[in-house]
Amino acid sequence: MVDLSRRGILTGSWRSANSGIRPPWSREESHFLSHCTRCDACVQACENDVLQRGAGGYPSVNFKQNECSFCYACAQACPESLFLPRHTRAWDLIFTLGQGCLAYQSVECRRCQDSCEPQAITFRPTLSGIYQPQLDNLACNGCGACAASCPVSAITAEYNHAH
Repeated sequence: MVDLSRRGILTGSWRSANSGIRPPWSREESHFLSHCTRCDACVQACENDVLQRGAGGYPSVNFKQNECSFCYACAQACPESLFLPRHTRAWDLIFTLGQGCLAYQSVECRRCQDSCEPQAITFRPTLSGIYQPQLDNLACNGCGACAASCPVSAITAEYNHAH
């Protein structure tokens, strides 16, 4: 879906298909964009509804409502075979806690930690008495459960461009 809102037009996002996080196991961005027919098969196959039509109609991940269960249904549904084998790493994402995090506002909240199955988020004590989140991106599997559970949407994801 093309963003033709006033903000979308002013920011130029209406012409960019290169935004968002692609489905897990999707091949490199340029290959994916040049071969994806935008048929929505992967979006419809997603059991947790984390895939949606993003910029330019390409599938994009939205962790706001749910996490990825790594079911591989999106990859199996793709008629273009744009996905890597399941035994490879689903994706390499970095999650970031923004300043809107309740713990940074001196409010006790640990929903991200509670939802993190690989225990990549821990809370450390501080002098103020409010525990602060620490994210271990090496332990993170990229499921997005932390982002989905955050009551103030303070957790964002992006590709790890360091590799």
